Amino acid sequence: MKFENKLLEERWKEIKQPKVLMAVITSDANAWCQNRWFGKVMFLKKYFDILIFENSDTTGNYETLKLLAHNYPNIIVKRGKTNVKNTLQKIVANRNLVLNYVRKYKGYDYIMMIDSDIFPPIQIIKSFLKRKLDIQCGLCFVSYDGHNVRPALNFFPEDLEGGNNSKAVGWIKDRKPRLIKIKENGLGCVFIRADILRKHKDIKFKYNRRVKGGEAYYNEDLTFTGELRERGYTLWLDLKMECKHEMKGQLK
Repeated sequence: MKFENKLLEERWKEIKQPKVLMAVITSDANAWCQNRWFGKVMFLKKYFDILIFENSDTTGNYETLKLLAHNYPNIIVKRGKTNVKNTLQKIVANRNLVLNYVRKYKGYDYIMMIDSDIFPPIQIIKSFLKRKLDIQCGLCFVSYDGHNVRPALNFFPEDLEGGNNSKAVGWIKDRKPRLIKIKENGLGCVFIRADILRKHKDIKFKYNRRVKGGEAYYNEDLTFTGELRERGYTLWLDLKMECKHEMKGQLK
């Protein structure tokens, strides 16, 4: 099947552009910014369908999202996996539900994975579609006192060791060109050609342990994008596409 239902199929017959699915993993932990997030992405709604996997332990937030999506046939809200050992493993399980969905419904040309507390610039879809690259990433910043002070999610440019620190901000500001190759990236905002995910069905999100500076840390997204790069695809980071990673207590 190309799409989950007839309404989606009919909708895309009228839109003359590549078909984009925005995929979001969320829970009641991000309910505090949920309404504003919807308000932001609704400016872009004609450019994509939205798939949401809600994975809270209780169903209250899921029911709220269903109500928000009631008048929008292009918003698909599903109950995600909840009975999982810890938060990161829950995210892994639900990100893999997204991969299964894209591999089942083959009507989409691109998938945009974005976190539910990431606020992208309005022009981001048009910009990504214009370039027609395999994998493109937005630059996610934590906002503090009204200023973007550091990258919110790890990214690793080919000629800069590491990321996710204040030293990278000056490098980002002065860097030209604004579109750069990177080694791997977090999944805060990533735009991927859907046929890549269908071709490499063995690629899945995994719960990973890494050691850096003698300390262990865990992730599920860096190794995913890194594995895509190892398969021969180029990862691009668009430094102009600044996405605001709003965190509770730091919102301005």
